[in-house]
Amino acid sequence: MRFKVLILIPAIGLVWIVILAAGIARDDNVSAILIAAVLASSFLQIGYLCGTATRYSIALARIGRTRKGSLHAQSAR
Repeated sequence: MRFKVLILIPAIGLVWIVILAAGIARDDNVSAILIAAVLASSFLQIGYLCGTATRYSIALARIGRTRKGSLHAQSAR
């Protein structure tokens, strides 16, 4: 994996800063800003989890394909 899970900490911090600034600029109430920040943080984490699961399944498929290819080569001998 290119980035570790700790990359989420600065990413979430940056998202919170952007949402806070946008909420203040739009004159939103505090609860709307907090809900937006929590949702954005949750979606960042869900996206990271889905990306990790996708990379894991691709790696498993490649390993299976490599093993299957080596079995065909052995059976042809």
